[in-house]
Amino acid sequence: MISAVCLGFFGSISGLVGMKCTKIGGSDKNKARIACLAGLIFILCGLCSMTGCSLYAHRITSEFFDPSFVAQK
Repeated sequence: MISAVCLGFFGSISGLVGMKCTKIGGSDKNKARIACLAGLIFILCGLCSMTGCSLYAHRITSEFFDPSFVAQK
């Protein structure tokens, strides 16, 4: 989840640089490449977030449905 947050931050920054209304980033061709890179970073961010949430949910549900799990008093 931490990697997803970090990737989301860097995706937002690169998306801001890749916008046509900013003067940072150079020509329109470079801005298009940066914006495409931002999209790929956001896709990777979503994958990291999904894997983190699904691994955590798997751990919680496996403990819930485990018949040998005895509640500690």
